Formats: sequence, C-alpha cells, structure tokens
Amino acid sequence: MSTESRLRLGIVLALTSSYMIIEIIGSILTNSLALMSDAFHMLSDVMGLSMCLFASFYAMKPPTPKKSFGYYRIEILVALINGLLLIALVAYIFFEAYKRFFNPPEVLGLEMFIIALVGLVVNLTGARILWHSSRENLNLRSAFLHVIMDALGSIGVITSGTIIIITGLRVADPIASIAIGLIMMPTIYKLLRGSVNILMESAPEHISPKEVEEALLSIKGVKGVHDLHLWTITSGMYSMSAHLIIDKFEEWSSISEEARRILKERFKITHSTIQIEKRLIECNDTGCKIIKQKE
Repeated sequence: MSTESRLRLGIVLALTSSYMIIEIIGSILTNSLALMSDAFHMLSDVMGLSMCLFASFYAMKPPTPKKSFGYYRIEILVALINGLLLIALVAYIFFEAYKRFFNPPEVLGLEMFIIALVGLVVNLTGARILWHSSRENLNLRSAFLHVIMDALGSIGVITSGTIIIITGLRVADPIASIAIGLIMMPTIYKLLRGSVNILMESAPEHISPKEVEEALLSIKGVKGVHDLHLWTITSGMYSMSAHLIIDKFEEWSSISEEARRILKERFKITHSTIQIEKRLIECNDTGCKIIKQKE
C-alpha cells in the first residue's frame, strides 16, 4: 500500500470515528434505536478501517525465523474477531427492535433526521477520498465498500426520521433498525467466511485449482502435476505448492521459471514452491508403467 493510500485511509478513519461518537451521543439524546444501530454499523467500519491501516504498517515488519511468512495473518485474526462482535451487536439490535415494535418510545424525529443527514455527508466524503485508492488494494476496496454500506445505513435513518416527522409513526424507528441490521448481515457473513477460509488454508475463491493444474500442464516438458495446494496468506497474497513431473531433468530450471511466470501473471500467485520430479516410463502394447523415479 502506498504512502498516499495510507494517508487517505487515515483521513477516512478519523472522519468515521469522529462521526460515530457524535451518532452514539445523538442516538441517546433522541432515543433512536435506528440511529444507534447505524452507529454500531459505523463501529464495524471503524474496526475495519483500523484493521486495514494497522495491517498496512504491520505488514512492513520483516519475517522472523519463527514467523517465516511475517505478520500478515494478524489482519485475518482481527477480521474474525470483528465478525463475531458484529453478530453480537446485530443480535442486540434485533432484540431491542422487537421490544420497541410493540411499545415504541418517544423519538425526536427532527434531531434524528439532522444527525443522519450529517452522517450521509461524512460517508459520501469518505467514499470520494477512497474511490481512487480502492482499485489499488483489496483491503482498500473492502474499506471503500464499508463506507458505502454506512451511507446506506444513514439513508435508512433519514427515511425513518422523515416518516416520524411527517406521520408521527414511531414504529418506523425499530423497522429502520431491523433493515439496517439486515443490510449488515451479508457483509458480516462474507467477512467471517473469508476469515475462516484463510485460516483453514482453503484455496482462494477466485482461483480454480483445476485451471492452475491445466496451466502448469501446458508448459512444454511437463508430463504431470500432483500434490497441488493453493492457499491465501492474507488478503491479496496467494501461495501455491506442487510437484511437477518432467521427462528431461536437465530442463528443470527453465520449467520452474516458466511455471512461476505463469502463476504470477495469470493467477497473481507470488509465492510458489515447485518440486520437480523425473519419472522414466516404459511402454508396450499393454500400456505404460513407471520403472524409475528421481527427485
């Protein structure tokens, strides 16, 4: 991540954090659950933005003998904790909304509307700041999407406040809070699923092991591929290990170089471990069999 992108991320984090505090205070003063649920949503974004910023600096630490891949997985651990905390927050929002649905308290609709409107301006400003950098890095793209989700939450609160001002229908507040909670659920699910998949060292979702195998088999001199493993170290950093069977052992260097080039250019896999094997095959009318193996 470039220095400029870190600066942009830091500015958006400061804006979001400041407004989150204002929104929490405003939700208490106006007695609005919808505003409080949006504040919780912003809390998740503050955590996400902080994680991105923290990871961008911590990732610069060099690997150690005991941590040969460095400290990239800290981002994933924080994301998992973040997702679990969000589930608890959404459950609380739904519980409070259920109680308020049958006995809606007095809500200050105008004040609620004004606070949410300011929040929408803050969110759109943050989205504008991150728009360019979001194409540089997956973490920044995630941060940009978090800010967009915040903007949707603010729109929900504005709608609720408008309904209360015009009609006095206080039940609009818990309905809006449930809607905001439902908007959060897909993001929480993707966050948890992505974190667990990385910690379980699953293959990256957008990289097909079959396509990687076919790409390696297309290299001249490669006769087979086995023990192929794909996993993610952290967001946007992928690894692979595989055994390649070749027929001319003296070509192992050029084959390894070509394999790493294909992996990097086609699949963005920058860390690969390739084991070269030579197997001599004897064929006759009944078929072929391995008579010798050399590694």
